[in-house]
Amino acid sequence: MTDPWPTYHDLMLAYRDCRLHKPASHSQVEFEIRLAQNIGALFDEIQSGRYRPRPATCFVVTRPKPREIFAADFRDRVVHHLLVTQLEPVWERKFIFSSFACRQGKGPHGAVRYLQRRVREISQGGLKPVWILQLDIEKFFVTIDRTIVCDLLLKHCHNEKQRELISVIYSHDARKGSKKSGDPASFGLIAKGKSWFDQPPERGIPIGNLTSQFGANVYLSGLDHFVQRELKPDAYLRYMDDLLLIDRDPDKIRDQADAIDGWLVNNRGQHLNPAKTNFTTLLRGITYLGYMLRQTDSQKEPLQVFPEPIKKWQLVSALRKLESLGLPVPRRPHPLAPLINAKDAIQNLASINSRLGILVHSRSFLVRKQALEHFIARTTLNHELPRDFADHWCPYRIKKGYRAITQR
Repeated sequence: MTDPWPTYHDLMLAYRDCRLHKPASHSQVEFEIRLAQNIGALFDEIQSGRYRPRPATCFVVTRPKPREIFAADFRDRVVHHLLVTQLEPVWERKFIFSSFACRQGKGPHGAVRYLQRRVREISQGGLKPVWILQLDIEKFFVTIDRTIVCDLLLKHCHNEKQRELISVIYSHDARKGSKKSGDPASFGLIAKGKSWFDQPPERGIPIGNLTSQFGANVYLSGLDHFVQRELKPDAYLRYMDDLLLIDRDPDKIRDQADAIDGWLVNNRGQHLNPAKTNFTTLLRGITYLGYMLRQTDSQKEPLQVFPEPIKKWQLVSALRKLESLGLPVPRRPHPLAPLINAKDAIQNLASINSRLGILVHSRSFLVRKQALEHFIARTTLNHELPRDFADHWCPYRIKKGYRAITQR
């Protein structure tokens, strides 16, 4: 007789996946202090049907635009990983290839590389101009119908416990009992009508949860198949609620926004955002996923990727901030203690390297070279020394290709 799903082993694997590469949080540490006891309690709750999500923590992020994030309790995130790892193999076979958000081996850089490859083919090596229809769904996450997401998932799930968890998680309204965190004034930055708190009870899923990202992909999978099978542009790409239709014939895709909006209204009760509908030739360029994309006459790579000006400024600003703070001298109370005064330097370095990691995927070599060399020159301790010798005194080192900086 096989063990019922989930087993203790399944929950431990879900805990490991949830913990991997994530910074520590209060609820995570609280869960880990009595790890075996909490895993056992979670197992009993799921098997007995008593599992219910705990209240989420709501806060506002301001970049790239103000939006509400609902952070689930750590134990609930373990359950999210537990469920999604079971549903992913089923739905990966149903998703189209060119859906790139929140899927293994995809991501924003995968989307840009795919777009470059397709533009090279459609433009016949840059000889023909390529047209693009750029669309965005209005108030996407906060207007998703949770009942539809739940029904889509249940339709293709036949495990009793998985069906129970789908119903519990996707019918749960994370607004109820949520605890607001951060500056109260930050909630006023959300435009009226774009807050989840302004939506009816059955609408909206929490931004920031693994189940929400996965559920959103399931929610729009039908739209992907409609575009590819009915509208048939030369190429189609979706990154969450950002849609791109690409074709060499402008008349073919010019008016397809109406057909897509009609599908959304009839099947999902949502609308496209007319303010973000953009029909243009790639020769003029577009902004997409944090990059500026423009078709050129290069036969090798007709679609060139450039960094947005704000990305370059953010790198320079972060380097100036680190320069002004200086590199703290690590100090330990005794040999076995952790470093107690290097946190700021580590955090700033991580931020800078994250920005460099984004710029690396665009034509930004000179920007990175100039910014990093200027930073190294200004942080060298003694400018009177010869350059080769003075570099020894600099507390930072540039990695090959100007891809990152590290502490010496």
